Order: sequence, then structure tokens, then C-alpha cells
Amino acid sequence: MKTIKTKVERALIMVALLPVLLVAAYVYYSTTDALKSASVSNLERQVELLSSSATGVLTHVPGDLAYLRDSASMFQYGRALVIKDQNILDVNGRSLSRDFLSLAKNRRIYNQLRFIAADGNELIRIEHNEEEGFSRVLQPDQLRNKGQSSYFKEASKLEFGQIYVSPIDLNREDGRVEKPIRPTVRFATPVFAVGSRLVGVLILNVDANAFLNKIRDASRADGVQFAMVDGQGFYMANSDRTLEWGGKGDLNHGMSMATERPELSEQVLTITEAAQIDLSDDIVATAPIYTDAERSQMLGRLVAIAPKSLVLQLLDSFLVALVIFLALALGMAFMIAKTLSTSLTGPLTYLAEEADKLSKGEVETPIVVESGDEVQRLAEAFERLRESIRIMMKLG
Repeated sequence: MKTIKTKVERALIMVALLPVLLVAAYVYYSTTDALKSASVSNLERQVELLSSSATGVLTHVPGDLAYLRDSASMFQYGRALVIKDQNILDVNGRSLSRDFLSLAKNRRIYNQLRFIAADGNELIRIEHNEEEGFSRVLQPDQLRNKGQSSYFKEASKLEFGQIYVSPIDLNREDGRVEKPIRPTVRFATPVFAVGSRLVGVLILNVDANAFLNKIRDASRADGVQFAMVDGQGFYMANSDRTLEWGGKGDLNHGMSMATERPELSEQVLTITEAAQIDLSDDIVATAPIYTDAERSQMLGRLVAIAPKSLVLQLLDSFLVALVIFLALALGMAFMIAKTLSTSLTGPLTYLAEEADKLSKGEVETPIVVESGDEVQRLAEAFERLRESIRIMMKLG
């Protein structure tokens, strides 16, 4: 049979533990949500910074194009092309080459700076290799006809002051992908002389590795991955370089986000603004990368992927602390319940024992309880009963 003391102890433990368990559950779920939100916010901040960094690399390119187009050397060079003055062409060609070289060395983002005549022939070409630290002016026998290139055709159609920006692709020479590969985005603008006569196209080849490397390097050993994909989902930047440039116009190996992560690819390629995607195993943040702050042309989409297991790892130490707290709370609740039940049921146990003695005729020991409550009044009644029985036993 369960005693009152046991029942009281259990009731007190439940009363003490119930609020603690409710608070612990609330803290656990709120902490989980807070950690997830913090992880998402951190991922979105990194995506925003990398996106801004990529746009920042390209910020000065339109201004550099305008500077070279409007320079005195270019003005004289364009005029000489119209009047076919070879002496002026040679003098101003050397001056333009020096301007190209200076810009390449100071900006450190251009791998080619070219002036292509209206017939498609390269007239001036500077090559710059930032990694190897050299720049050079190509000789006439090294120049090529680029009349069939898409960037030349598109730029030739533009009006004065307009700029054509190509998609990012791998640079080609003589129809073949250049080795080692050079991801390139081209900025081109037409050059006019003697009124509105098109004399050529000025082209700056930006080394896209200037921002793609930052995206690759952002990937972490703990599983957080950063990548950049084009409009078809082919990787332009990935920590696994073998996955990059799978499109037909590049390395043509066919690997892409669509083949690696089809569910994610389908969602990423429809997004035109910064967004967060919640997958079953991953948290994803993505944002488009534009050529400028005005978002005139999208270059690709930046994608950051963080495994949800990372958030769970952060919860491990919290869970250990929570379990320890609950164990301590249970121990304290048991001790308090034990103390309170003893103080509450002790007098009742004593009265039960004294009542048992009365039933056996033991009436000489006074019944005394000093609890100051109802139990004391009950004890006083028992004492009066004991005294009455004692007197009756003497009279009888």
C-alpha cells in the first residue's frame, strides 16, 4: 500500500519538475531556432560580401574603357586610321600600347587589352599575367583576326558610349580553349573617328579568377561550400575544380549543379534576388552576381551550402549542459520533496502510531504535536480522547 508520504513526495517532485521541463523544452527549441537563424544569417552575410566583392572587381572597368577611348592617343590613332597616315599610326600606336601596359600593371585584373579595327583585325594587343608578373606587347605577326567573335560583332553594333559585356567563359585562341584555362569576361565599346565613322572596337579582357578564386577559397573544411554557376547551372567556381566549366562551349565534360544536385539546381536557377533555401539536409543561401551596382547584366549565381549537421554540432555542448541542469534539478526536487513530505507526514505517522497504542490500551503516554496547524488540533483531540479513556479505565 502506498503511504501518504510516498504520494506527497511524488506530487511535490512533479510540481517542481513540470515547470523545469517546460522551460527546458522551450529553451531547447528556441535555441535550436536561434542557432539555425544565426547560421542562415551568417551564410547570407558571406554570400552578400562575396557578391559585392565580385561586383567591386568590375566597378572600374567601364571607366577604364572610357578613359582609353577618350584619350588623346586614341583620338589621333582613330583619325590616322581614317586618313591612312602610317606615321601617325605608329607614333600613337606606341603611345596607346604604353597606356594599355600601364593600366594592366596598375589594375591587375586584365589579362588582355586590345584594339580591333573595324575589319576585325587586331591592331594593338597587350597580354598580362598577374600570377607570373609579366606584361607584353604582341608583335604584328602574333595578332589575329577576331571578326567572327561574338563580342566583336556585338560591340560593333553599339552606339558611342555603350558597352557590351560578355558572359564569363574560357578564353580561346585560334578556336581552342587556352591552356592553362583563363576564365574571362570581356568589356567592349566601339571607337568612332571623324564624326560617326566606326574605326574599331576597344576590348578589355577581365581575368574572372580575380573574383572566382575568392569564391573557391571561401569553402571551409567543416563542410560549408561556396560555388558560382552560370544560367544553365554549370559551375564557374567550385572547391572541386574538376566540376568547373562543364558546358559545351568550355570543357564540355557535362558535370553541373543539375547533375550533382538536381533539386537545388532547379530552385537556384529560378532565383533573381538573394534568397534562402531550406533543404532536408542543408541550408542554402544564394544571390545573383551582376556586372555593376545597377544590375544591368547578371554574370551568374553565387551559392553557399551549409550542412544542417553543423547546427546540430553546435547544439551538442548545449544539450550536455541542459542534461546536467535537469539532473541537478531532479536531485534538488527529490531532496526538497523528501524534506517537505517528512515535515508534512511525520506528525500524521506519529498520530497513527499513538492511535494504535490507544487501541491496545496504552494510555499513559501523552500525545503531543506542536506544528501550529490542523495536525496539532487533531493531536490535541487525540490527547483529550486518551485522557478520557485513561480516566474511564481508572473508574472502571
